[in-house]
Amino acid sequence: MVVKVLAVDLGATNGKIYEVELKEKLTVRELKRFRTEGIFLPGRDREHFLWNLPKFYEEIESVLETSDTQSVGVDTWGVDFALFDERGRLISLPYHYRDIRTEGVMEKVFDIIPKKYIFERTGTQFMEINTLYQLYSMVLSNDPFLKTTKHLLMIPDVFNFWLSGEMVSEYTIASTSQCYSVPEKRWAFDLLEKLSIPTEIFPKVVPPGTILGKCRVKKGINVIATACHDTASAVVAVPLEGEGIYISSGTWFLVGTELEEPLLTEEAMERNFTNEGGYGKIRFLKNATGMWLLEECNRMWKKNYSEIVEMAENAPSFQAFLDPDREEFLHPGNMLERIRSYLEKTGQRTLGGIGEISRLIFESLAFNSRWIVDQIEELTGRRYEKIHVVGGAVRNDLLMGFIADATGKIVVAGPVDATPIGNALVQFIAMGEIKDLDEAREVVRKSFELKIFEPKNPELWSEKYEEWRRYKEMRV
Repeated sequence: MVVKVLAVDLGATNGKIYEVELKEKLTVRELKRFRTEGIFLPGRDREHFLWNLPKFYEEIESVLETSDTQSVGVDTWGVDFALFDERGRLISLPYHYRDIRTEGVMEKVFDIIPKKYIFERTGTQFMEINTLYQLYSMVLSNDPFLKTTKHLLMIPDVFNFWLSGEMVSEYTIASTSQCYSVPEKRWAFDLLEKLSIPTEIFPKVVPPGTILGKCRVKKGINVIATACHDTASAVVAVPLEGEGIYISSGTWFLVGTELEEPLLTEEAMERNFTNEGGYGKIRFLKNATGMWLLEECNRMWKKNYSEIVEMAENAPSFQAFLDPDREEFLHPGNMLERIRSYLEKTGQRTLGGIGEISRLIFESLAFNSRWIVDQIEELTGRRYEKIHVVGGAVRNDLLMGFIADATGKIVVAGPVDATPIGNALVQFIAMGEIKDLDEAREVVRKSFELKIFEPKNPELWSEKYEEWRRYKEMRV
């Protein structure tokens, strides 16, 4: 019997809707693609950076109306949320995590609650974009929306509500908020109360694979709370056999491994690792900047991705070094100017060409991946032989080779569409079509061609890595 599901994958720049069919193998067909970039809207004091969720819902609705699939599941980015009133009405467009409202808020939280206590309670990494700091920014500004709201839903939970009528939060997405205790698997109400964040607005949390009910747009289709955090879905589709390192690549690089229990050591906290919910596992990982730098540069270049990669391949290597995780690269803006300013501040030569700058970005992403992988091995006490890379960057053979050289490890690249594949796999498990996670990953290995990249010049890259680390640790 052929079973088909709809996998809706909303990323920070693009939304994609796929039909995924399970026979003996998986077949993935993209049905629709649309932009999901945030929008700037003026306020009295400043512009506000927001998500146009109703527009995204219209795109989903248009596909559902003609769909003949058995179910639908939605995954999105983490940390952001929307607020609803007592009648289930959206109070306002939700803020984009790159809005400036959280600048300096994390430090104000630490004045009230020790950093160590927050990590021990939640297991979550410290990023100024986290839900916790977004909410506390609303407390600090005496935001009336926080006073009138009755329900808080994370972004994929919003779409699940609009599609099914059920107001719940799915475990993997809740775990990104730093309002949720991953060790205890419940909302960290004591933490929220200390910050005067209302606790009654937080919904019941359900596990990934929960069937929420029938779709209100198209009769007969089940709405399934898949692994609703896009990284959690992507990790489901990583074709691991036993233990391994994964990189889920996109706007962000999520570099991590799977654990049975959260790793809550002080060293893990100091290195800013996170323990997020996965499908039956803990995703122990670090958030790092991914293709965001290139995406922002290309807003000015307006070049095809393949052109950029070709120009980078022909550019000289190791002309400069860059730390992609620096704060000045976090927000939207003139990224080319910010990169040039960084190079000037750090006493390096200025790069001008598209090939030079894009190669600088690719090399820096590879070095940063090595930096995180080394830390994972130290913190877990394990040695990993392979790195599985999934997601959009898999199309970039140049970058995959760089990661192999920088880490000295074999890189297994693929599948590209890991997030919608993982989204669909959780739906298939929920419907009883696939037994468990191990069988799901076996289906991935049978269904998709995987590329292998072996290190070609690890000695040179290791030498240059030490030079890159000096810039990583530089404070300017």
